Amino acid sequence: MHLKDIFSTPVGLGGPVRAHGLVMVPLLWSGFAEMVHFDLVEEAISKGNAKITETTEGGEVPFLKIENKGDCPILILEGEELVGGKQNRVVNTTVVVLAGSTLEIPVSCMEAGRWDYRRKDFDSGEALFRAKSRAVQKESVMASLCADLSYRSDQGAVWNEVRQSLEEVAAPSATSDYRAGRERVAHRIEDFVAALNPVEGQIGAIFVSAAGLLGLELLRASDLFAKCAGKIVRSFAFEVISSGDSDHIRTDDVAPWWEKISDIPLSTHPAPGAGEIVRLDTSDVIGSGLCWNTALVHFSCFPAVGSTRGKARTSSHRATASQRRERMMNK
Repeated sequence: MHLKDIFSTPVGLGGPVRAHGLVMVPLLWSGFAEMVHFDLVEEAISKGNAKITETTEGGEVPFLKIENKGDCPILILEGEELVGGKQNRVVNTTVVVLAGSTLEIPVSCMEAGRWDYRRKDFDSGEALFRAKSRAVQKESVMASLCADLSYRSDQGAVWNEVRQSLEEVAAPSATSDYRAGRERVAHRIEDFVAALNPVEGQIGAIFVSAAGLLGLELLRASDLFAKCAGKIVRSFAFEVISSGDSDHIRTDDVAPWWEKISDIPLSTHPAPGAGEIVRLDTSDVIGSGLCWNTALVHFSCFPAVGSTRGKARTSSHRATASQRRERMMNK
């Protein structure tokens, strides 16, 4: 099975949409997807239909418990930030929580210096972990999946991503809380959200910066993508908050990259909740998603951390961290 086989008609590319140092190339689909309605995790929490807690009173870092008390499934995206409990977490893989069910979900810590309750439950951060850090997290989770069918991350690597993010945006945090960094630049990130609006028929996007391809996000239907668009843009905007204009960012690599990803074989694995996890079987890109009832609900993909492009991209961001911080402080 390949990504292109999952859709009844081809997924095409739209014209680039530009904002500051970020370019969004829409993924467009004219087909019809008959899908069950999903509540996103923030919707379910606001309705009182989702309760997310530590698994026990003492808690355990790599898992949280979610109870779906509503009558429709809840969709939680890979990279979803959850705030509360004994420490803030980020979700390791996309999950669907069926109505009336309770599920343990695999997560990583994004607040290394706290292990005490400020509140018993969790709220949605209404954002995804930054794109570069999601690539690091996803690569270790996929390695864990291949090794022992688990969805654990390299927690040390995630903490390192948090530390470098806080340093990059000059955000002090007594508990090394990633959210402190996001809040430090939230006003600037929201400018990207306002500028990069989904177009008709858009089910996903490939994001590009001056450093090259950042990654892609894909959902099954345009209305579902529209609901998720804000937090998806926040994930990628974090990578370019200190960058300049997007007018001269080239998108020549987008179409070949999309064709390549569409043609890579997919392997299937049991999901933590409903459905199956699909994973790209290749070494130079890291991609995975969730299929449920024969439909691809969500898929994300990044240049692999260990690939030539991944190294170049990481090097570009890491090498200029102090410069980016200086520019940030001067704004």
